[in-house]
Amino acid sequence: MARIPKLTTTLAYDRYMAGQNLVSSVDRPWRHLVLRSYLEPNEQELLEAPGLQDLTLMTLASGAEHLERNLNGRWESADLRVGDVWFVPPVPISWRWRSISDEPLSTVHLHIERSLIDNVAEQMELNGSHELSLGDAMRFQDPLVAAMLAALHRAAADPADSRLYVDTLLHALTAHLLQHYARGRGASTGLPVPPERLVPRRIRRVTDYIRANLVGDLAISELAVQAGLSSFHFARVFRRETGETPHQFVTRLRLEEAARLLRATDQTVLQIALAVGFENASHFSVQFKRGYGVTPLAYRLRG
Repeated sequence: MARIPKLTTTLAYDRYMAGQNLVSSVDRPWRHLVLRSYLEPNEQELLEAPGLQDLTLMTLASGAEHLERNLNGRWESADLRVGDVWFVPPVPISWRWRSISDEPLSTVHLHIERSLIDNVAEQMELNGSHELSLGDAMRFQDPLVAAMLAALHRAAADPADSRLYVDTLLHALTAHLLQHYARGRGASTGLPVPPERLVPRRIRRVTDYIRANLVGDLAISELAVQAGLSSFHFARVFRRETGETPHQFVTRLRLEEAARLLRATDQTVLQIALAVGFENASHFSVQFKRGYGVTPLAYRLRG
């Protein structure tokens, strides 16, 4: 067997996995992350994998297992169940496991680019080191992290879930990890938060920008720039001021404009979907039915 490298890329990491790939985000237009899930063998005697520079979290989508890992020449083990999370340190690791459940054993692997972690840490004005101290324990339990991993896994399997939704989830997850698991966490004397009297004006500027650019990408980072706020602060302020997350607000405006076009024009469903910023007619139809209770064609026929 060829000697494994000390480090590899996230895209190449797949070749070292033992299971059958179930879901992958590689072909989705997502930024700063890769998510994959695998149907794992019930028992694995030894799996050797190189390290990754990207932050890697894993969890179980189904089943339970007795997992052992050899890190720096020392074996350690834990029984893992759905809801448990474990961190993969950026060094070569040997793994072995066996199922301890009658359910199929499937895992979810989330890789987050280090550049995003650095960017979010800067926006949160963290000084000192912001390395995440997750590698000391074989596993950790954090219901919010587990729920976000599950939501990203569902999004990777559902073409109707938008890039803005995933972008929001990913930034929130990264901020949560930094807030609770970073070494050297603390606030610096960075740029002050804008006075509260200026916030409504900044959010109005963003909502005007969204209305004028519905067909655009409208990523959280881009909207935050329009507001002159960090992505982390912007998401919280936007919801406070509008009662909706940026993703909910954008989706609602796109559906409202689509409904107007369905009533007032003879454009096809695909033409309308693209005109209001959806990736394709299928994604648009799913979102429209969620919002209006009927398909776009049924809405048009209803008049």
